[in-house]
Amino acid sequence: MTLTINKITNLLRNNGFDVLAVATGLIEEPAEQPMIIFDHRSYPGVEAHIVTAANSALWIPKLDDNGDVIVYYPPSPNNEAHLLAWERLLGVLGELGGLLHTFRNRVLAGSLSGIIWAHHEIEWHRELRRAPYHEKQNTSSFIDYVDPSIRNHITALNDYGFDTIESCSGLLQDHPDRNPYIPYVMLDERSYPDCIPHFFTLADIAGWIPSYAPHKFDVYIQIQRHHPIVEDWNRLVQSARVLDSILKPYRQLVRSAPSGIDEFDTLRESFGTSLVNR
Repeated sequence: MTLTINKITNLLRNNGFDVLAVATGLIEEPAEQPMIIFDHRSYPGVEAHIVTAANSALWIPKLDDNGDVIVYYPPSPNNEAHLLAWERLLGVLGELGGLLHTFRNRVLAGSLSGIIWAHHEIEWHRELRRAPYHEKQNTSSFIDYVDPSIRNHITALNDYGFDTIESCSGLLQDHPDRNPYIPYVMLDERSYPDCIPHFFTLADIAGWIPSYAPHKFDVYIQIQRHHPIVEDWNRLVQSARVLDSILKPYRQLVRSAPSGIDEFDTLRESFGTSLVNR
């Protein structure tokens, strides 16, 4: 596979991702580090999707001062390693681009619900969240407290790596004594490092509305008004299954780290070395 800057740019544009700069790090530029800068103006909410793709492909993403997303891969003297890295990244972005086609068309038409992850990631209070990551809780320890109609859905979400804190089915049969809340599920942002953009991406793929929970932490996603409830719960689980498969390499890597956030910061510093050796 021969990759040029034009080919990379065109492949990404076809999937809805606009690019500001590319350095391939391939044969014609052996001294350069593979790097790409994505334009945050591609469409509203694109930043979470790019970070999710970069994590999944084992590249390293970060937001720059302009709000654009820089994604880079550790330099290697082996051009084959760079080529394989590009194939991984472009493959994941192509898959996510297809899954997000409906979302992208909707927001480009002016219908944007919820919030944009990148606009809140830099808020000062998020820097204070220095708690350890949770040990994964056994679903059986809380499933009896979940609305009966969605117990299978909540079990599946947890099995697919989207750890839940609370939920409401939104179905009258589960709440005969009162009007139920709008269907929602709260996802634990301390499930594993950097999981928040993954949760926003899940909501966008499934057609749910993402935001932060009322206490400003954890991710709260809910069904859009007037949507069929049962179908949307099923779609959420189906989307979680697909996204779990995409995220599998990254999740395996971060789960090999100690649970403390400081220990993960140390792992992040050596992340590049571990990628080059893969």
